[in-house]
Amino acid sequence: MNNKIEICKFDSLIEEEIYFLVNNQKIIGFNVSPQQQEIGKIYEAEIDIFVNDVLEIEEQKNQYLKKIEHINNYSYALWGKMLGDNILDVGFFITSDLFEDYRYLVGRYVYLKVDRLQVYCEDKV
Repeated sequence: MNNKIEICKFDSLIEEEIYFLVNNQKIIGFNVSPQQQEIGKIYEAEIDIFVNDVLEIEEQKNQYLKKIEHINNYSYALWGKMLGDNILDVGFFITSDLFEDYRYLVGRYVYLKVDRLQVYCEDKV
């Protein structure tokens, strides 16, 4: 599921590093788009996760949070509602094939940590 994002900044040293806004939240991620983006422009984009080791998703206990928290470097803690079609709603939509094994959590609120977020921009809005 796509989101509307605004490109804020590209890193001068790490080519793939991108700073963008989605739903008024500033995110640092990795750009995996085949085409070049422009600062200040708004794009339709799919946001995905990357995990170095094993993905572990826990059900939230007695809470119903949708939020994202930057941990360090590129890693994030995510709280959200697991939707169908491998989508997590954290206040914006994250789509990943890694959610395939967690279909039993659809409709529930979950927590997970990821090593980075990846963004694939499709078209300018």
